[in-house]
Amino acid sequence: MWIFDSYFKGCVELWSRERGLERISAAYPPSFYMHLKDPHAHWEMIEALESRYRVEECRLSTIFGKFEGHKIYANRKVAEKIEKQTRYVVELYNVDVRQDQGI
Repeated sequence: MWIFDSYFKGCVELWSRERGLERISAAYPPSFYMHLKDPHAHWEMIEALESRYRVEECRLSTIFGKFEGHKIYANRKVAEKIEKQTRYVVELYNVDVRQDQGI
């Protein structure tokens, strides 16, 4: 049986107990999802992100419904800057930007 564990230092770690405790790490680029209720109000920021990072338009499915958004291949520091730039109106997924999570 495989158990998905976590994302740590650029890798997703999988753990198995089939033959004793075994860990396998697979490289995975950091990314997160972004939803803006009014993306047109932030078009300059979105263009700047697209010029610096890989950004893909996507449809997000959450417990609150489905939303149009972007997948951004960047780290948590970029997500934190997006929060500040949008005055905290952005909705971010798959990234932990809590103050106590500093690395």
